[in-house]
This record gives sequence, C-alpha cells and structure tokens, in this order.
Amino acid sequence: MKIDLKLGAITVADAAALMHAELLTLSADAPMREICNFTDEIGEIARGTMFLVSEDNSLAEMMAAAKNGALTVLCTKAPASLERIPDTAVLVCDAIDTALARLAKAYTARGRHRTIALTGAKGKTKTGEFVYSVLEEMYKVHKATDVKGGAMNDAQMLFDIPADADFFLTELKLRDKRDIARLANLIDCDVGIITALKSEVDARANVDVLSGLKIGGELALSAEDDALSLICESGADRQYVSVRGADGALCAVNIEELPDRIRFDIAGDGVRIPDAEIHTVGMENVYSALFAALVGLKYGIPAEKIRSGLKNFHSSALGVGIYTVGGVTFIEDTSSATPESVKRGIDTLCDIAALHEGARMVAVVGDLRNFGQEMRETHEEMGAYIVEKKIDKLFTFGVAAEQIGVGARRAGMPAGDVCGNLEVFSPLKTAEAVAKELRAGDVLLVRIGRQNAPPQRGERYGHFHRERTNRCRGEESEADPLSAGAP
Repeated sequence: MKIDLKLGAITVADAAALMHAELLTLSADAPMREICNFTDEIGEIARGTMFLVSEDNSLAEMMAAAKNGALTVLCTKAPASLERIPDTAVLVCDAIDTALARLAKAYTARGRHRTIALTGAKGKTKTGEFVYSVLEEMYKVHKATDVKGGAMNDAQMLFDIPADADFFLTELKLRDKRDIARLANLIDCDVGIITALKSEVDARANVDVLSGLKIGGELALSAEDDALSLICESGADRQYVSVRGADGALCAVNIEELPDRIRFDIAGDGVRIPDAEIHTVGMENVYSALFAALVGLKYGIPAEKIRSGLKNFHSSALGVGIYTVGGVTFIEDTSSATPESVKRGIDTLCDIAALHEGARMVAVVGDLRNFGQEMRETHEEMGAYIVEKKIDKLFTFGVAAEQIGVGARRAGMPAGDVCGNLEVFSPLKTAEAVAKELRAGDVLLVRIGRQNAPPQRGERYGHFHRERTNRCRGEESEADPLSAGAP
C-alpha cells in the first residue's frame, strides 16, 4: 500500500523525531531530505518514499528498497552493514505500528481541520451522512467512514486528509475491545458523537471515544439512551438531543411523519429552527438529524443552511430508497446486513404502512452471513420478530434465509404466507413470486444487504427487484438500471 502525504512533505529528521526513531545514515544531507510518501511494497517505491521493512528486518529487503530509490527505510532492527545502503537513511523504531501512529497523529495536527468522530452500537453511518450534509453547506468536509483497520489503513485515513479541509469526519468502529480507544487517541477529536448504546457492554466499549477528545472538546449523546448512566464522568462538555423534550437538550418537536419524509421543528436553549424536513422515514433518523443540527449550530451554521442540509440528505445514498410504483410503496434497503439493521428495516416497513390505511405489509428478506455457529439461531430470531410485527407476507432470499422462514412459521405465521428462494444470485424468481401477491396499496420492503447482491451491484439490487416485480405485474416503471444481461 502506497500512501501520499497530503499536507506536504516532511524531512527525514522531523519524521524520526515524531516517531521516536533513531536515525542512522552515512549521508550528511539525509536528515534534511523530504519524505513525500511511504509504502510496504517494493514495487510502489517512488520519489521521496519511506519504505516500511517487514518484521524479519532483512538486509536484502533494505538493499532492494534502496536500489529502487527509497529515500529511507523504517525498521525495528538496525542493518548489520549500513555501508551496503549508503544513500538511504535508516530509521530504527520500537514497533512499526506504533511509529506510524505517532507520525500520523503529529503530522495531521499540522492541518487546519476540526475532527468529528462517531461511535455507537448503531446509526453511525447515517448520522455521519447527516452531519456531512449540514457541514458542507458552508465548509469543505473530508470523510472517512469505511476504514478497514490495521496500522497502514489507520495511517492512510489521516494522511489522506486534504490540506484545505475544514472538517474531518470519521467513524470509530469496534473491531476489537481496544479499537475505539486506540483510534480516538489517534485522531484527537473536537466533537465525539455516540449515536446509540444498547447495553452496559456497548457503553463501556464506545465511551472510550472520551479518551480522544481534545481539551474543550464536546460529547454529543441521546437523552433517551438508557445506557447513558453507565458512561463515566469526564471533563468533556456534554450536549444532548431528544425527541421527548428532555430539559437542556436540542429537541425535535411538532413531529409529523409522512409516507416519504418527516417534518419537525428544532428547539433548544435559545435555538429555534422551524420547518425542518428529512427525506427519509423512521424516528431513529430524527436523532441523526438532531446530531447534525447540533454540530451545525456549534460551528456557526445559520438555521436556514441547517434546514437546507437536512433537506438535501437522501437515504438512497446509503442504499435505502422509497418509491411508489403502480400503487405499491417500495422500500428498498441494500445497506449492510446485520440482525439489527434487518429489524430496523422491518420497523420502517411498519412505520410507513401505518401511514397507509388498510395497507398490507410484505417483506423480502435476504440471509446474513459470517455469523458462524449462531447463524441458524440468528435467522430464526429474525423470523420471530417479523411475526411479532404482524407482517402479512414473507419472502426469503438465499440459503441461510430459509431459517428466517422456519422461525416465522414456528412463531405462528401460516405456511402459505412464507415463500423461500434458495438461489442467492437469481432475484427474478423472487420477484415473480412477489408479483403474484402484490396489489395496489401494499407496502413492500426489499431488505437485501450488499453482501447478498450480485457482485458490484449491491446498491442497485433493490431497484432491479422493483423493476422486475413491476414488469411481472404489467406495470410501467423506471428504466431498468442494470444491463440486459443481469441475472
């Protein structure tokens, strides 16, 4: 992986100091040479490259890097013969990962941007998109919301921040119990947002965002979160959002839920933003909008621009869209597939159906993967939840999803109301079965996560399913966004 330094080059001597590394060189001018990029691949070495040596600290590897033009090499053990690489500076550190983290943190502090970090058990990505939509009304925002983990990826996240960025927006995802604390300390955030906590475990994992707050930084939380009491006290200023009128919080009032949007007023101490509107459904999105408004107010964005930023947010950017075709309301959801997100999709189906008198609720739900030994139980629990929410018809998609149907039947759904399709990459068969059941006034959820969709087409799977379904019903709809050769 090759990473360019977006905030400008840094001298070898400065890099050594920031990484707490020892500088070894036979060249008098080496300390003042400028590092422009770094990589751990010999073939990616270019002008001004720092090469990251593998754990075996091979002299042959260092010599190959020097031959390819590496400006300097970073290793954990000095080479036996420095004379073999006379024109290449050698930086010796205690650990590559630690050295990169030190360099990234110190280097990024040179930028003018403010950092906003989001964590929580759910809703991080959507809240981040709302925050982005509001901030970009006045500022240049750089976001990194899909960091894959590992020292190189974490470093790249920071080194990729443009020099002219006003804000850096990122998610702190829990990959292991140390991740959030480590990443929070790496980025030094001005505002930490905890979107939702479900349990003591969530609270203790996600509260580590506090460790990364700058002095004077703020923590934003939901006043309705039952796990808040578990968050330890700190010097951070606390700001709250609420849909129930909690004292001292930024609140959504006069909430009006419509079939394809939610309208509300935003009110707080000295704050009044009337006629706010978000083009998505589900009360969890109101919380996301309030977090965005809170950030906007903190950084001087006027009410009319906050209102504009919220209105300009579209959930389709996250793989969620709502359409009405042929009298049927389609909710297509190709966001990442987890048990919690599936349940939220079912909740959204119920919320929208409640706005349509006499509407039947039909759900197409794909399987989840990577749940190991818990996969059967996880899918059956989703089936039971579907019955609990009184869904009228269930169509499952994918081999593992068959257990969703099993769970639904065990929970009392009639066998005739459950239809399964085991062929993961053949949506047409499911669409044909759905078409036979749909009638005007129905509300249909197509809940197929990206991992279940045809390769490179996850975000458009729902649209494809909608198009095919309507063709089977003989309805006119939008042009098929997929090629004629699509499955």
